[in-house]
Amino acid sequence: MKAEIIAVGSELLLGEIANTNAQYLSEWLATCGIDVHYHTVVGDNRERMVEVVTRAQERAELIVITGGLGPTEDDLTKEVVADLLGRGLHVDQPAYDRIEAFLKTRERVMTDNERKQALVIEGADVLTNEAGLAPGMSLHADKHQYILLPGVPREMKRIIADHFEHLLGKETIKSRTLRFFGIGESALNDRLADLIRTARNPSIAPYAELAEVRLRLTAKAFDEREALEMLDTLEQQVLDEVGTHFYGYGDASLPAVVLDRCRKAGLTLAAAESLTGGAFASGLTDIAGASDVFRGGAVVYADAAKVNVLGVEQTLLDEQTAVSRDVAIAMAEGARALYETDLAIALTGEAGPTSNSGQAVGTVYCALAQASGTQVLELTYPAFDRGMIRLRSVKDAYFMLLKNIGHSDVMEES
Repeated sequence: MKAEIIAVGSELLLGEIANTNAQYLSEWLATCGIDVHYHTVVGDNRERMVEVVTRAQERAELIVITGGLGPTEDDLTKEVVADLLGRGLHVDQPAYDRIEAFLKTRERVMTDNERKQALVIEGADVLTNEAGLAPGMSLHADKHQYILLPGVPREMKRIIADHFEHLLGKETIKSRTLRFFGIGESALNDRLADLIRTARNPSIAPYAELAEVRLRLTAKAFDEREALEMLDTLEQQVLDEVGTHFYGYGDASLPAVVLDRCRKAGLTLAAAESLTGGAFASGLTDIAGASDVFRGGAVVYADAAKVNVLGVEQTLLDEQTAVSRDVAIAMAEGARALYETDLAIALTGEAGPTSNSGQAVGTVYCALAQASGTQVLELTYPAFDRGMIRLRSVKDAYFMLLKNIGHSDVMEES
């Protein structure tokens, strides 16, 4: 099903308020497996609203309209839709009673404009508005479904929450988000090209994020168990192809999964950071409860700090510079000894814009020290973005930890 979201309100066009409703509705419809093809914003003008809704009828089956249901003369949404469908308007008695009761608490008598909010389109299912006065509506006509919602965000969200099960039919719709690192969106799409092309129900939708990719799997069925089984089957097909890059579900983040895996394995962790300046540790300590895993981190930006805090040999720094494999090893082992932990990560490299070590900008060494020994990951990033080099270094360090702790304890689906 193709959908179009229409936001009504001249204040949106003037930039007085942001169109947050469209973002919320797009996310909601995506979780329901519905593709939003168009976002449209139109002012409070009858002629232009007719034009916009008519165009939406030509290119979408589901038309969701927010705004224009209020009491003023320029609130025209239901009048425009009713006219286009050749339907009349009538007073919805529960909505009328609700408005009247509200006005009585304010010791006011209902005006014609306030009564207007109780008008609904003939044949529409009325969506009670527990957060406001103007109800929403849902109706089917000429192979289209129309959902009319208030423009006030809290009212719109409350109606969706209260009427979720009935807004889009009786099918059960379930979604699952899989998160991947170490593979770009293009590469992931190539690896999954056949699945993405042929999958309809359940469907696959890829989304690129900063140095990560997520896949949303969506299944529609007549009961929850069937939908979940469909998702399980598709997930396994995805993981058969790109499972080595998979690290978690839903809103899980790399540092959160690191902490979860360490916690389950009973492991403690420390860090020694040069080029990342504490960003690795910060990502962990942003999460409540990190202290039961993460013992501490040393930001050793200057060579003297590496010597004085971690015990790195000055001769090693002189011979190989701070950006080297052996210095990364010495930093990791020094941090593990300093904080008396099971694991320690060290990061050193050239983030640019110029090189101080003679190594190319974008060269990074990530070392992981543990009882069985110390291993090093040598990384090379494009040299044009200092911030991205630092971000990718931190995320690669998290992922290095995950691969060494094991994939059996991936954070459960949220």
